[in-house]
Amino acid sequence: MTFDLGDYRDRLRRRSRRRVLSLLMLTGVMALIYLVGGDGLSMEEERLWSGVREAATSVADWRRSIGSFPSISDDPWNLGLIGLEWSPLSTTLGSLPSKRTACHPDWAVVFLRWFRSLGLSAGDSVVIMSSSSFPGLLLNMLMASEFYDLDVHLVVSLGSSTWGCNDPKAPWPTMAKELRKRGFLSTRAYCYTLGGGGEVGSGISPEGVDIMTSSAREAGVPVLSSSSKEEVVDWKMDFIGRVRPEVVISIGGSSANMGDDPAVLSLPPGISKPGAQGGDGVIGRSLKGGYTVIHLLNLRELALAEGVPFDSEPVRGNVGRRSIFLSLAGVAVYLGAVLFFSRFSHEGETLRNKI
Repeated sequence: MTFDLGDYRDRLRRRSRRRVLSLLMLTGVMALIYLVGGDGLSMEEERLWSGVREAATSVADWRRSIGSFPSISDDPWNLGLIGLEWSPLSTTLGSLPSKRTACHPDWAVVFLRWFRSLGLSAGDSVVIMSSSSFPGLLLNMLMASEFYDLDVHLVVSLGSSTWGCNDPKAPWPTMAKELRKRGFLSTRAYCYTLGGGGEVGSGISPEGVDIMTSSAREAGVPVLSSSSKEEVVDWKMDFIGRVRPEVVISIGGSSANMGDDPAVLSLPPGISKPGAQGGDGVIGRSLKGGYTVIHLLNLRELALAEGVPFDSEPVRGNVGRRSIFLSLAGVAVYLGAVLFFSRFSHEGETLRNKI
C-alpha cells in the first residue's frame, strides 16, 4: 500500500474549510430564526424600558441612603423595589421570586402594547386600584400609563404581602413621593386605603397603621375611612362610576378588588372583557358594569403567557412569546446539523478501496 501524505493533508484542509463554512451557515440560520421569531423593541419601547430601569436603580440608591435596602440575597439585581420578609406593614405571605419578576421593565412594554391593542388614545382615563404588594408592577404600570399620556386615577391600599412595599422606612406613599421628586412619576394617588382584612386595616398592628397614616399625611394624600369591606367596594365602584374610565386596572389581591366570590380565582390574569365572570368585588362588578379590566395577579402564569422572564435579571432584549413554528424550525435545523455532521467523509470511497 502506498499513502500520499500530502494529498491526505490537502483533503483534510478542504474538509476543515467546508465544516467551518457549514458551521457559519448554521449559526447564521439560527441567528435569523432568533431575530425573526422574537418581538424586538421599538425605539419608544426601548426608551420606556430604560426609564423604568433607571427609576428602579434610583429607588435603590435612595433606599441605601436611608438604610432601607434589603439583603443582597433578596435583591441581587439592584431592583430597588423589594421589601422585607415581614414588618408591621405585612398582611399575608407572598412569593419573593414573583416580587422580583414584578420589577422587570419588560412589563412596562407589555402594558404599552396592551394599551395599543385595546385602542386607547392619549387622554383616555384609566383607574388603577393597586395593593402595595407588587410595587414593581405598580411602577411599571404607572410609567407605561404616563408614557402613553393616559389620564390616570390611582387608589392604593397600603398593606403589603411579604417582600412587597412593606419596609417602614419606605412605604408606598414615601417611595412614590421620592419617585415624583426625582422626576420619574407625576401621578399622585387620589386616596389610600389601609389594606389588610376587608381593606380596612384588619389584622394590621397599631404600629403598622400609624406608619401608613403618617406616611400618607406627609405625602398629602388622604386615607379612606371605612368600617367594612362592603363600604370600600361601594366607594371604589362609585369612584369608577364618576371617572368612567376606558379600563379598570387591578394590581395585586387587595380584599375589596377580589371580593368574596371564588369565581374571581378562575379569572385568568391579564385583559378581561365585559361579561367575564369575576366575582363580587371591584373586579367582578366592573366587568358586570361593562368595563374592560386588566387583572394583574398570578405572576408566574402571566409571565409565561406574556414572555417575561420569571425571576431573572433584567436584560433588555425581545419582549413577548416567540413563534412556536419558528422555535420548532430552530430545533429541526439543530437536529439536522447533529445528524448529518460527521468528522470524516470518504467521498464515495470505502476503506477497502483505499487499501
